[in-house]
Amino acid sequence: MTTVLSLLALLALSAVLYLLSGLRQINQWEVALRFTLGKLTARVSPGVTLFLPGIQELRRIDTRMKNRDLLQQMVITRDNVTTMVDAVVYYRVVDPEKATLAVENYELAMKDRAKVVLRDVVGETRLDELLAHREEVAAKVRAQVEAVAASWGLHVEMIGLQDVALPPQMQEVLAKVAIAERDRRYVVIKSEADVESAKNFAEAASILARSPGAMELRRFEALANLSHGNTKVIFDLAKPYDDVRHTAAAMAEAATAEVKPVRVHEGQRPVDAEAQREAEAALEADAALEEERTARRGRLGGA
Repeated sequence: MTTVLSLLALLALSAVLYLLSGLRQINQWEVALRFTLGKLTARVSPGVTLFLPGIQELRRIDTRMKNRDLLQQMVITRDNVTTMVDAVVYYRVVDPEKATLAVENYELAMKDRAKVVLRDVVGETRLDELLAHREEVAAKVRAQVEAVAASWGLHVEMIGLQDVALPPQMQEVLAKVAIAERDRRYVVIKSEADVESAKNFAEAASILARSPGAMELRRFEALANLSHGNTKVIFDLAKPYDDVRHTAAAMAEAATAEVKPVRVHEGQRPVDAEAQREAEAALEADAALEEERTARRGRLGGA
């Protein structure tokens, strides 16, 4: 009797240990699939679950976002330039049943598929487009990988090109191209500045030509600026002023001739009073310049 009780106790203890060995904790970010004698029988939610070891198998699937680096690989672009492309892929499992039953190792399959598509897409792209439009190239790779990964129960969130390495010779060529482009922009900007400066000088010259007094004052200002240095500069003050004075006198005579009072006959226009006033103002300015010129000569003679 004692032997039977001991045997029953041993069997009960073994059953309890057997059941305890089948206890598993499923985390919130996991989904578990229960297989009974090799057949999928249930999908287990997060929490504590029980299965029968030896008869049933419990396989866990991580549904969190995963990022996997794609090893740097050599790719030849469409314009026959050898590059080293390094990328990273972000994906997650959206259908645990397909990820377990449709592919043996979904993580390895995803990486291999991404590398193949990346090599094909970069091989169809020119180097300039690859360097200038990385996001567009990566989006094209993601779309092609997603088309295959969907049948595996996976979703590709993003594929990013981390680095595009070029041979040293190609790097030197691109550097020269960049320098030439900056030189071209510098020349264009400088030429536009020269055109704008020439327009401003032409406008200033036109204003000074219409006002001899302003031209003379501008010349005196230039002389005053030169007097601050140690260099001695000798100017013929008489000749430039005479030229200006003769020009002013010619303008005044022309204005006076235009407004010279004449008898108004029938059908003729009256004398322009505005032109008369401009001529008188020109004569007064000429007289003021002559006085200033005389005073300057007196001060120079006294010195």
